[in-house]
Amino acid sequence: MTNTFGDFRDKIFRLDEYQGKNKILQLHEAIDRYVKPGMTIHISDRASALTRALIRQFYGAKPDFTLVAIMVTDQLINLIYCGLVKKLITSNCSEALPTPGPSRIIQDAIKSRALEIENWTLLSLAQRLMAGALDLPFMPTKSVIGSSIAAENQNSFCELRDPFGTEARVGLVKALSPDLSLIHGWASDPEGNIITAPYLFSGEDAWGAKASKYGVVATVECIVPTQFMRKHSALVTIPGYMVNSVSPAPLGAHPLSMATNFAIPELEPYDTDYEFVIQRRRASQSNDDLDNWIKTWVLDCPTHEAYLSKLGSARVDSLKRRATAESWKENPVLSSVSRSPEYNSREMMVIAAARKLEELVCKNGYKGILFGIGISCLAAYVAYHKLKQERHDVELWLGGAGFYGFSPQPSNTAYPCYGDPPTILTSKMISDVINTYGIFIGGRWGNSISVLSAAEVDKYGNVNSTKTFPDSYLIGAGGSNDAVNAREVLLMVPQSPRRLVEKVHYVTCPGERVKVLVTDMAVFHKMGEEFVLTHYLPHPSFRSKEEAIEQIRRNCGWELKLASSLVQIQPPSLEELALLRTFDPGGHFIGAR
Repeated sequence: MTNTFGDFRDKIFRLDEYQGKNKILQLHEAIDRYVKPGMTIHISDRASALTRALIRQFYGAKPDFTLVAIMVTDQLINLIYCGLVKKLITSNCSEALPTPGPSRIIQDAIKSRALEIENWTLLSLAQRLMAGALDLPFMPTKSVIGSSIAAENQNSFCELRDPFGTEARVGLVKALSPDLSLIHGWASDPEGNIITAPYLFSGEDAWGAKASKYGVVATVECIVPTQFMRKHSALVTIPGYMVNSVSPAPLGAHPLSMATNFAIPELEPYDTDYEFVIQRRRASQSNDDLDNWIKTWVLDCPTHEAYLSKLGSARVDSLKRRATAESWKENPVLSSVSRSPEYNSREMMVIAAARKLEELVCKNGYKGILFGIGISCLAAYVAYHKLKQERHDVELWLGGAGFYGFSPQPSNTAYPCYGDPPTILTSKMISDVINTYGIFIGGRWGNSISVLSAAEVDKYGNVNSTKTFPDSYLIGAGGSNDAVNAREVLLMVPQSPRRLVEKVHYVTCPGERVKVLVTDMAVFHKMGEEFVLTHYLPHPSFRSKEEAIEQIRRNCGWELKLASSLVQIQPPSLEELALLRTFDPGGHFIGAR
């Protein structure tokens, strides 16, 4: 009887090492089978191998895709350059590394009417996908209200009063359901249960996958047994029944990183390939150069394996060595960072902003500082370490990336360290924009200050990072419109009449909570509804207070108002300068020395 029951038990309850339908396909076969012209396609931030496969498959055709992407960086810009996309739905489209800036390719496509852009914010676009995934017609949001984004998207956004009695106004964003979602993850079993990267829009990418009408086409770093997925089931974000196919593509996010592997030895992390990104960014300045670049790195690499072979094992090994918490200690660039007490106006601006952050955190009891990927991150880093020295607890949030509670470490390359492994691996929590902007900033427990940068600001604090003319494009809102739901906002903008304007061309973020403006000449505080000059920075061309005021006035696009007591900011200390320079050793934000 025991043997009989044992046979029955083993037959019925045995867990196989591999279970479910085998959905493994070669990458080109997956694209050919599931991607059709005219589709609305959501593509994840890390789906670089998939994007290259799309270009190879449809190059020379005109598939008229509508692309949904939380952030559009270099590999997706290539997709647009090759004429495969007729419409883009995004929050940000830029040449992001090593420092964010407008893309010539995008600007040319818009001016020639080859591309239409539908602008959103990180949080509101994620909420649109969330509504699609939940099969709801809309989702409430605190973002977008009062901006030009709202005016542009009246078919997908509206405001109403709370129907349950508070009289508060709330925004509603229309659900968005792409036809197909292209995702890159860490690992999958053959059935398509996927562990995605735990940062940089992974939560939003999972919502995009779940909102898709016809499922997911995925690449992963490695294919693993079903037993592996059972062991790490808490990390699975996309279930296999939603997945059409899965293709193995080690280093499939390259040139971007897969830097956090949950301490699972089978998942081998790697850092961002800055040199590769910069090479492509330089090529993008000329159509001929970019054509050659795409031919070399996309069209002449018929498979992902051929692409890896062209990268070479030495380059890949170097990226893997950099993906460790202490790799900054091996960075030879740090030894040559200037220890001079001499400073430039950019360094002074960052340190002035950092001091103001320290002051506001201590004065108002803020529990967190949120910042983006621009120069604002350096001010937050310096402020954090100085507050830490003073034993004042405050947490950092890198907005859209979802990093929370980390301690900034020196850069492990010559580039700014706002996303490299030494810093992000100190995080106490890695989440997504729903938590970062929806809860930590705009939610019930929100008690933070945001520090942002922008292309334009007016005297009321309204911010523009989206466009300067109807057919122009800068970089988009990103998370800035979501970040202004913080208790208070500090803004950093280099001073010129083109940056400090009477009226911004486009309201990316309304200015009600923008209370402080720091430039490379001055500090302004909001008094009433308008900015007032309260401090001026030490500057080589300022020989007196009167001369400082005059130069600040000449470089300001609105009528300057002066505080009753105008104070000069103290020059930076050598300790402040040394701290700042370790975070940007190549001087990409603060200027090389």
